[in-house]
Amino acid sequence: MKRKVSIYKSFAVIFVSGFFFYSGEISQLFSKKSDYFGKIVREIKFNGNKNTSDSDISGLLELRTGKLLTKGIIDRDLKALFASGFFYFIDIKAEEMEGGVRVIFELRERPRVKDIEFIGADEVFPADLRDKMPLKDNEVITPQKVTKSRDIILQKYKDEGFFLAYVKVELGKPDPKTNLVKVRFIIDEGEEIPVAKINIYGNETIETSEIIGLMELKEEGLFEGGNFKESSFEKDKEVIQAYLRSKGYLDSELIREGTNWEIHWENAEKKNRRVIIVNIKLYEGQVYYFNGYTVSHDMTTDGDGRPIFLNKENNPPETPKDKLKPLFTIPEIEKSLDYSSKDAGEIFDETVFSRDRATVNELYGSKGHIFAQVIPRRKIVSLDSESLEYYENCASRRTEVEKKSCEEEYKQLNIRKLREIFRDNPELRGRKFVHVDFTIRENNLAQIENVIIKGNKKTQDKVIRRELLFKPGDLFDSSLVNRSRERIFNLGYFKEVNFNMRPGSDDTKMNLVIEVLEQPTGTVSMGGGYGTITGFTIFTEIGENNLNGTGQKVSGRLEFGPYRRSFQISWTEPWMYDTPWSLSLSMFYFSRTIFLGSTSTISISDSTTSPTVENATYDNNGLGVTMGVAHRLGTNWTHFHRYTPAFYSYSNPTALVSDAVLANVRRGWQFRSQVTNGLAYDIRDNVFAPTRGYDLLFQVDNVGQYLGGSSHFDQYRVLAEYYHTWFDFTFGGLIRNNALRRWRVVQEFRTSDTFIFQRSPAGGSHNQDPVQDPYIRPQDLLIIGGYESLRGWYYNDQKYPVEWRDGAQHRILFDTEIRIPIEPSLLWLVVFLDGGALYEQVNRATGTKKDYFESYDKNKADQIAANPIGWYIQNNFNLQNGRKADVTYDELNNPGRLILSSDNVAMDRMRYSWGVGLRVQIPVLPLRIYFAQKLKPTGNFWAPFERYESDNAFQFVFGIGDYRF
Repeated sequence: MKRKVSIYKSFAVIFVSGFFFYSGEISQLFSKKSDYFGKIVREIKFNGNKNTSDSDISGLLELRTGKLLTKGIIDRDLKALFASGFFYFIDIKAEEMEGGVRVIFELRERPRVKDIEFIGADEVFPADLRDKMPLKDNEVITPQKVTKSRDIILQKYKDEGFFLAYVKVELGKPDPKTNLVKVRFIIDEGEEIPVAKINIYGNETIETSEIIGLMELKEEGLFEGGNFKESSFEKDKEVIQAYLRSKGYLDSELIREGTNWEIHWENAEKKNRRVIIVNIKLYEGQVYYFNGYTVSHDMTTDGDGRPIFLNKENNPPETPKDKLKPLFTIPEIEKSLDYSSKDAGEIFDETVFSRDRATVNELYGSKGHIFAQVIPRRKIVSLDSESLEYYENCASRRTEVEKKSCEEEYKQLNIRKLREIFRDNPELRGRKFVHVDFTIRENNLAQIENVIIKGNKKTQDKVIRRELLFKPGDLFDSSLVNRSRERIFNLGYFKEVNFNMRPGSDDTKMNLVIEVLEQPTGTVSMGGGYGTITGFTIFTEIGENNLNGTGQKVSGRLEFGPYRRSFQISWTEPWMYDTPWSLSLSMFYFSRTIFLGSTSTISISDSTTSPTVENATYDNNGLGVTMGVAHRLGTNWTHFHRYTPAFYSYSNPTALVSDAVLANVRRGWQFRSQVTNGLAYDIRDNVFAPTRGYDLLFQVDNVGQYLGGSSHFDQYRVLAEYYHTWFDFTFGGLIRNNALRRWRVVQEFRTSDTFIFQRSPAGGSHNQDPVQDPYIRPQDLLIIGGYESLRGWYYNDQKYPVEWRDGAQHRILFDTEIRIPIEPSLLWLVVFLDGGALYEQVNRATGTKKDYFESYDKNKADQIAANPIGWYIQNNFNLQNGRKADVTYDELNNPGRLILSSDNVAMDRMRYSWGVGLRVQIPVLPLRIYFAQKLKPTGNFWAPFERYESDNAFQFVFGIGDYRF
């Protein structure tokens, strides 16, 4: 503690000494007094500054080379230097030189912070403390900053419930060379104090349990820690107040004298443990009821008859009074409101009223009228005979003016409706009804004068500014502002993005302040997983999504498993030369084991070993690079273009593979050249966890043909995703807790359709036989099954047609998924339904397969005629286990049912699965864990699916990220 006192004393001495030097006459600061005033300054020199650059100091000064040296300039510059806080001693000297004088500033800098260390901060993140403290790295240390930083740390711990926390500050000695000081905050967090009891007083109608259920604070119990946080206490007071007013208690309030918290000993005699008692004392008052809105524009005019508060763009000065035109008509405004005249007689919900008022402001904000005013005036009508008769007997008014005013009020206040309520609902007699008059002042258009960005330490300003759909000088448009906020958040660099408005230089201008809170953007992850479909896989991945704060992305991934091995590195510049064009470069290698479905069991009679099961498999290998550009069009459109030259080969075939696979193995590495062009539209609110909006994608891949290579086809892909929020955990406002609005139950609807059409090489096919060397290679064909497409099904599932197991040319997929938040920033429970099918082109069948396709019906008829019983058994039973097949052989493999046609794109041609799972949104490792079960279509509208009797087990499916169809 002695050291601490001496440090503060030293700061005080330094501070006083600085002002002592300043208090002397300017003439005493010069070696030759005032002999140099009036001469031209030829050189300015700074001595003693270690951490403040000459240019930064010059920026504080009025003195410049070429100017006359005057006492006034020196006086003002001296004040400016001391006001900067960078220096505790300043001496100004001058000396003669050719053509004028040289001015020398002798400076002594205050120490700066080298780094800040937090010792003992276990329950509070140091990053949260750094953000709020005035003491920052490489900034000047002052006693005031040190004291305020300590107080902020203590308040943070108090907010988190650590009332016994203690903070000690240690300042190291300044480094003689750099004048930097190391600052250490030594923290004793103490213990959290639990809430022993929450007392609610004054509630006559609202149940105590109902109020306690709203609160974030909880009493200590078996399943609740119940630790007290002052921030939660303050928040709970606001929540309770808002809840009471949403129930119609407009006069309700929390009484200050009885609303508090107290620290007590749990046992006053032993004094072994402290607890907190929370007291909430409230006044309910009576319930108010809704009686309708009246909406009008303020048509007040000035002395020349011009409207004061109406928009100017539609109403130039010469506009006649009967031609004045507001931006929105009264019916247009009323249509956007939640409350309507039909709701008269309902309990007045302050939350709905506030939302309606904000809706009108938002409506005008979308047209640039951010300064529009929505002025509410409430009129209270008591539901009793005397009050109603006062408005019903307008004829008894003395003058025509009074009579007309009465008749207008009769209509505005819904007196006829109130009379019906009085007659039909006697229990409401004597109650008070609230009618709200909204007067709208449209005012001037608002111009964005400045855009100010705060909170970005790593990310460059331009990375944020280029996502904005507006610029300084533009008219304010709330829809563009909201979309800009979503775009900045979708970068993934920030935990929070907030837009705030500040007054501008005049009534027509405003400043927009963008406050961001950065989050880590680098990822280093290692992991592994196992699925019954994908096998065991381990991987390591490293990446940075905001390289040096420029927005560039770089990543590398290595994956290894028995069925999948891959390596990929990529780099993306999202804004080339500060234009909305992006450039992507990547290199990849993969080797995947492909299962073709055929199996063979080998048994050795004189051996005790188990029979060996051999599968028809081979390895598909690829090596290539991708170069791509993309360009934003307008607000939500993007077009992209990629070129991918690559080499592919087949290896490690087993004895059961087809001759076509063996032929590809013998060919070795084959060249493949592909150009991709696409167009995308995206209006999702959050690309990481969407809750509303949709995105569309249309993509065309041209492979081979004029590009060369051994594969020749065109591939078309259409993707559509739609997200809808059904409700949040406030259940339509029944629970008044803003935090629960983040807990949204969202349903995703998704479809992806891919179609491949064979093409010919440029210049004909003289050098390539399409039969022996197909234009569409096995690795180019589409598969279905696994995490990426159809959860719960294998890639070579036995319930697929035989043709599907080798891949097909066309694929249709869809799914719907309901996501229920467990913790909206981390964990969701998922219920899903997947569906999909593969389809063939008849012209793909060649050789014996073509003959098989064309003669299938004739061969089937011949088999039935020759051996009807044998055909029936073969068609309806599984010959391996003797059980009745779930699907007949003919229904499964008839080529007429496998080709792409309007008849075959039907529910009974597809495969389905359903299941449950978890989405774990860890930033460095987003995990997807599912249990999926196969389903069979029934054709019954009321019960469209049933389980497969022979295969009804749930399959474990594991995935990383959202890399799905």
